[in-house]
Parts: sequence; C-alpha cells; structure tokens
Amino acid sequence: MMPQNGRLGPSEFSLPTWALTVLVCPHCRGALSSTDSVLRCNRCSTAGNFDSGVVRFGVPATDPSISWYKEVDGTRFYERMQIPFTMSSLDTPVYWHYLESLKPDSAEKLIVDIGGGDGRNTEPWLAWGYKRVVATDAVFSSLARFHSRLRAEHPEWLERVLLVECDVRQLPIVSAKADLVLAIEVLCYLNEDYELGLSDCRRLLSQEGRIMISERSWEGALLTRLLYGGVQEMLAIADTRDLLDGDADSLVRSRTFIDEELVAVVQKAGLTLLERKGLSLLPLVFGYLRQQDRFTTKDQQYLQTLSDLLKNLGNVGQIRRTHVVVARNTP
Repeated sequence: MMPQNGRLGPSEFSLPTWALTVLVCPHCRGALSSTDSVLRCNRCSTAGNFDSGVVRFGVPATDPSISWYKEVDGTRFYERMQIPFTMSSLDTPVYWHYLESLKPDSAEKLIVDIGGGDGRNTEPWLAWGYKRVVATDAVFSSLARFHSRLRAEHPEWLERVLLVECDVRQLPIVSAKADLVLAIEVLCYLNEDYELGLSDCRRLLSQEGRIMISERSWEGALLTRLLYGGVQEMLAIADTRDLLDGDADSLVRSRTFIDEELVAVVQKAGLTLLERKGLSLLPLVFGYLRQQDRFTTKDQQYLQTLSDLLKNLGNVGQIRRTHVVVARNTP
C-alpha cells in the first residue's frame, strides 16, 4: 500500500475528468452529459446519477443473484483477503499474478473490471499507475465501500478510477475502447443470460484488447457442496452445472463449467483464446479447514511458500476451483 501524501482527492460529487469519454447510456449507448450529480442522455433523458463516489445506472430489481448479493451487502472480498487461510486470501495473489502478466504497455490504456465489487482486483491497477480504471458492479454498497477506502487511504487515486453501478448485460461503457477487460467469477451469476453478458463484455474490447475470464469449475462446485452441505446436497447438483452458495435458507445459484465447455462458449462469442489456466482447488479446502480451526499462528510462516505453490499450480495443475482463459476478439 502506498503511504498517504496528505492531498485531498476530488469531491465525492465530482466525476473524474475523463469519465464522460468512456460512459454511454446503457439503453441506447448514446453520449452522456453531466449536470451536478445527474447524467443525461439526449435520447433517453435522465440516464443515471452520481452518489457517494459511484455512478449509478440502476440494476434489475427482479434478478435473483443481484437481490441475493444486495441482501448480504456484496462480496466483501477485500475484507476476507486480510484473513490468513481464507479462500479469498489464497486466491487473490494468484489473480494478481495473472493481472501483472496482462499489464498494457501504457498507463493511458483503459482497464475495465466487471464485477469489481469492493476493489480486490481493481486496486492493483491504481497502484501500478494506470490512469483510466473502471470498476462496475451490481451492488452499490460494495462500490461505495471501495470509494470510502480510497478516499481515506489514497485520495490521489480518485481521479483515476470510475466506479459504476450497472447491469453487466447493459454495460454503460463505450464500445471498442477497452484495452483490458476483467470478468472474474462474475458472469456465472447471470446463469441463462451468461452469453448475453459475455457478448457485452466483448463489445468493449479494442482491436488489440484482451479479456480475462474466470469461471468456477463443475468439480469445484461438487466439492463445495460436499464440504458445506454434505453428500445429499452434492448429489443434488451432480447432474447440473449449477453451484448453490450460501446458507440453507438463502441460496444463490451460479453456472459452472468443465474446461472444454468454457472454451466452447468463449469461442462461440467470437473470441480467440490466448491462454488457458486456472486456480487450484486447494484454497477452497484451506478455507474449509480454517473454519474447523485446523491452523495456528505458527502455520502462517508457510503462507509465502503456499502462495508460490498456488501460482505454479494455476499454470500447470488440473484440479481446479476455477478455469481462467485470456482471449481477444477474433479477427
């Protein structure tokens, strides 16, 4: 983390100066103008507003995945990654390792993190000096927490990040301008609309742009339900590609894939694969064992060695919690 420099960042009611060059109306993709905290489209009238550092375009009230995550106040990945041996704390360094390998060659390039939540995979781009970073999410509270943290710790970064509450099926972002799009464990929650969300992510890519997609594996879903629900719940999803997360009284459904299924969907969307890798199942097991109090503070001395192992397994291992692909537009 960079030290505070004492400078004040932009007002929470002011857009980054470059925001209107990348934002469009989510309905007609027309240009937007801003008056005070309201964003307007010449065709659709009021399109959105600016609230607590977040551009808000609204999301479908009837979407069950969005409703579920609003009820639990978002993913809170940033908070969980601070706790040793959680799945988030072990997965995050692997994701950051992948992000670093995808860094565009200019800090002016546009980075878009779809489903960025509270900034786990968005913040590294700001630390690396990129000047136009967009994070979208369907849960306003997650983005607001991210903004509050940046305002407190790195107010000088606020001019370089744009936080957008929106529906991934109608991204309010200009077409063919993004140099890197991240869709990390987010499109799966669209379930039957998966291809629709992927298509809109693809729309954002510039001619040379790349997209990194991470989706949960079917076998990882089976192990998740076995560990947290038992044999019966595991077998209940054995004939589907669904994962049910949450407590027994409140579950959210998401789509999972075997590797070849994800590859086929990505290619059908008009994307050419550049890399295939993943995340090991081990962080899932470690997270479960942590809940069983199987680790002590002495075990933390092995965290760096474990992190190095997980990065290597991400490239060469086959027992995966998620599949990760990097792709570009097919010429």
